[in-house]
Amino acid sequence: MSQTNAIILRFRQEEAQGFEEMFELEILPMWQEFKAQGKFLAASLTPVEGGSETEEGMRDYILHVEVPSMAEHEEFDSSARFLAFLAKAKPMQPEDPKVWLGTTRFQV
Repeated sequence: MSQTNAIILRFRQEEAQGFEEMFELEILPMWQEFKAQGKFLAASLTPVEGGSETEEGMRDYILHVEVPSMAEHEEFDSSARFLAFLAKAKPMQPEDPKVWLGTTRFQV
């Protein structure tokens, strides 16, 4: 069974564009590499356009990653490139991300 990871990231509206540009330059290539190597089954970053916790002046993102197992998750999270990105992205966030992960039960 695969592992599904769901993360909600929150940025101030004025920081959101900078985050997206940095993500596209630094993380998207890593995602593409992991996908090509079979270490990611699926991954997406989606700007939130509505929902129960949207807040004026903030921009939320749904980050979804499906990996074959915890090993691939840990490999990505411990990579030097990701850690360098994280060091730059964390100060841009007014609060810690909300993170969930679990074994995928049903999928179509």
